[in-house]
Amino acid sequence: IEGWREPTLILQGYAVSSTGIRGVRRVPQRLVVQNPFHQSRCPVKLVEGDLHTEYTWGMAKRRLSLALVAENAVTLVDRDGFDALTISAIAGELGVGPSALYSHVEGLEGLHQLVAVTATSNLTTSLNRAAIGTSGAEAVTAMGAAYRGFALEHPGQFASTLLPPSTDHDALANANRSLLDVFVLVFGAMGLGADQAHLAARSTRCAIHGFLAIEHNAGTTAAHEEEFNHLLDALQRGLGSMI
Repeated sequence: IEGWREPTLILQGYAVSSTGIRGVRRVPQRLVVQNPFHQSRCPVKLVEGDLHTEYTWGMAKRRLSLALVAENAVTLVDRDGFDALTISAIAGELGVGPSALYSHVEGLEGLHQLVAVTATSNLTTSLNRAAIGTSGAEAVTAMGAAYRGFALEHPGQFASTLLPPSTDHDALANANRSLLDVFVLVFGAMGLGADQAHLAARSTRCAIHGFLAIEHNAGTTAAHEEEFNHLLDALQRGLGSMI
């Protein structure tokens, strides 16, 4: 019903919100109605009071978890953009009140960090998959393509990876280290020593990530494909000189 702020159902001609209404006496004591949020069936219960009869919509509770919040949050940012990420928006996606999320995240900043950690982990998984079965210049090309593919296919998640960690040892900092480790392992397999592999990994990741950040903010054009491939070629030449 337009104008109602609470979720609303129609039962035998009466409007019943999630907070209930008073003064209705001709609704049966137990009805089963369609839950519009989760496509499950839930009871409407009769509550007797001193001077009135109140009917409430007994909506089945959804068990929240940090993983469920993260899953819905990354879906929302990829669909609507990172700027659309708010506590109220995620609560609406989950069909719960905003206060329910505070048991899992520390406000909006915590929600942003959760998405950034999840997105960075997803990006790491993509790079790992791309690197499997490759080596040398082929590995750099494969990981670069996977990195850019992630940024283009998941713009909201990629935007979150531009956030800085709160500390050097929080979850986002650890996720960034795991991402860097993919490059370190590949460059180590190319014959670089530990220090050189870490230096090459940081430089390569910064170059790729920086290019994609500019592309993300400016918008993708046809010329970017050639420019990105030129960047990867330059990185490969630089790595070749270190071996």
